[in-house]
Amino acid sequence: MTSLLLAASLWMTSSMVNAFTTSSSTAPILFSTRCALPKKGLFAANKWDMLIDEDEDEDLQFNGGPPVPRDMKYNMYNLQKQRENYESMKAVGGKDITNDVYARDPEDDTFWFIGKIARVGDVTVEKAMARLWPMVEEHSARLRPVELYPKWGKLELWVTPGDSELDVAYCKPELQFVQMFREIDGVEDISKAVRNVEIGFQGELYENNEEGFRTVRTADGKAVKPEVTATSTDRQPSEAEMDELMEVLNSQVEASSE
Repeated sequence: MTSLLLAASLWMTSSMVNAFTTSSSTAPILFSTRCALPKKGLFAANKWDMLIDEDEDEDLQFNGGPPVPRDMKYNMYNLQKQRENYESMKAVGGKDITNDVYARDPEDDTFWFIGKIARVGDVTVEKAMARLWPMVEEHSARLRPVELYPKWGKLELWVTPGDSELDVAYCKPELQFVQMFREIDGVEDISKAVRNVEIGFQGELYENNEEGFRTVRTADGKAVKPEVTATSTDRQPSEAEMDELMEVLNSQVEASSE
């Protein structure tokens, strides 16, 4: 373990566990920064096929509700196109044109990270989310069938600035989630107001039995727990260091519960 890891673990051990929350008494969850499809190819298609097939095996039904535009139906072609859009847009515009997306059961205070969106031109995040709503909401229900599927059609979708997962995990008080809505005032047909090439969606997928990233927030999207502050290092841990740290923290919690 490097000196950075040792230093970082001093300030993370006691407080980071509280920053990662669950909706039950299960052990703290691993923080996943791997999002959506891998690079193009057969493996990418197989991962989405597995997600859809598993949901069909569990008899998840997505019928009823408002009509879904053809380009927002939850199928491999549309998912692939939206992922490609997201990657292309972010490559040019950076994270400033992206947002992280969380889904929530209206009767629960747990917010689940379910992916990222991007938009171009004069498309606002509100319009982008309204346009992508059918795909994003169904992905939320498929990703978390136990927690979110029962409220499909009534799920709340919230956004934060792009690539802000660490700030969410650290419970930064200045970072407040913003609720999105399926309909936009003054916009009669969102599919005509926003073209599908002006938006992108990269849905979260789990690997290696990840439990998923979630956080507890107030009804208006503010952090519930106190901020976790870094005092022993001048930079944020890398993704690899975060994974190693979380493994250490999880093993410590498991050992203490025995």
